[in-house]
Amino acid sequence: MNGADGFLKTVGDLIKRQRSLTMDQQDFAKRLGCGVNTVYRMENGHSVNSLTLFTALELLGLLEHFIPVLDDQYARVANAPQRKRRKTSEDFSNDF
Repeated sequence: MNGADGFLKTVGDLIKRQRSLTMDQQDFAKRLGCGVNTVYRMENGHSVNSLTLFTALELLGLLEHFIPVLDDQYARVANAPQRKRRKTSEDFSNDF
């Protein structure tokens, strides 16, 4: 399992392990502001709302570990060559 599915599964496993140290799914769902089913889906690698996922990581003290990685990746992309833009519509004839 690679790509997005693998990432969601790994993050879900991480959330489940960290959450289970201090609370059950019902308590976590209350703190997160969602239903137990959403927590179950998240922990089993299914897609959930991104805000819910990020909030879950934040509540468990895990989000702070992702931010430096994202900042690093953004710095690499920001310095990469830009794609050339298409010609604007002004450059095309309007003869129909």
